[in-house]
Formats: sequence, C-alpha cells, structure tokens
Amino acid sequence: MKTFHGGREAKEFLISEIVAEAQRENAPLSEVERKMLYFTESGWTLPDIMKVNEDFDCEYDQDEYEHKIAKLVVNADRRIRESSREGYDRWWAAIRFLQREDHYISVMTGLAGLRPRGDQLRLFATALGIVVCLLVSIFFSIKYNIPMPSRGSLGIFAWAVVASLFVAYMLLRFILGTKRADDLTSKAIEKMVRMYQRVTGTA
Repeated sequence: MKTFHGGREAKEFLISEIVAEAQRENAPLSEVERKMLYFTESGWTLPDIMKVNEDFDCEYDQDEYEHKIAKLVVNADRRIRESSREGYDRWWAAIRFLQREDHYISVMTGLAGLRPRGDQLRLFATALGIVVCLLVSIFFSIKYNIPMPSRGSLGIFAWAVVASLFVAYMLLRFILGTKRADDLTSKAIEKMVRMYQRVTGTA
C-alpha cells in the first residue's frame, strides 16, 4: 500500500473520495463546500481559502454542512470497504495521517464515528472476555462453595459485573442492531438462569 508523505497528499485523496461519493448520490458538492474541505489554520491549504471561508460563513450553516459531509464519509467508508481492501487501507491511512494535524476535514471524519475493519470485533471480544471471566468466577464460587468477596468489596464486585454486562450489551447493539442484540441477550439470560437452577438445585 502506498503511504502518504504529506498532509496535502492525504487530504487530496480523502477529499476526492468524498466528492466522488457525493456525485454517486446525485448530490454533488458546490465549489464552496468542496473547497471548505481543505480548510486548516496550519499547514498546506488552498491559496484562496480565507475568501472561501468568508463565503461559507455567509451562505451555509456550519452544523448542517458538517453533518452532511459526515454522512458522505460514512457512505464512502462502507463503499470502499466493500470494494477494495487496498483502497480501504489507503482510505484509513489518509484519515489517520490527517488526525495528527489540525485539519477541518478531520472534524467531519470524527463526527462520522468510523471504526476501521475489525475494530468493532476486537472491542466486542474484549468486553465479552471480561464478562465471561466474571461469570465463570461466579459459577465456580457457587459450584465449589468458594467464598465470595468480603462484604466490603462485594459492592465493587457487583458493580463490576453490572458494568461489564452493560458494556457488552451496548457493543452488541452497536454491532448487530437493537433487535438482534435484544434477542441474543434474552437467550443468554435464559441460559444463565437455567444453569443457575441446575447448580443450585432449584430447577
């Protein structure tokens, strides 16, 4: 994968993909909207960027513009991820490169809330690992009559369990969607209840 050797190269690549996405959606950016993607208070930018910024302040709503570009970034990210692994790696290389410096376009990529390929899975796996460790410790404490934490630390232990379960649930909602996450959560709770009943003999 070709790396970027400067902010200008990374920015021009990123902007070209955003502009292309706008055209694919039949909502091409105006000249001012396109040029504002180059805005920065430091580093390379367009020679007429201050005039562009003045026109932008007069003609556009900043919040609406930023959310419009953020939506294009989300759609471009999805398209590039599905079309080319090399292109997707290059897309993310440009995003990360510009995040090192002060560029307006990084505000929009931040608003888009993107995560690189595999990042969601790693987050979920980490949260799931924490939850599994806690549940296993509870299971063995009940099955083999291992003393639970002292009264002083029991509250902290309980809060840790609740917090871990909450994090895992929110990640599931983020990755799988609300309905699938709720279905999986319900099934998991049912299985844990049945396991608890078997261990304690209350079934």
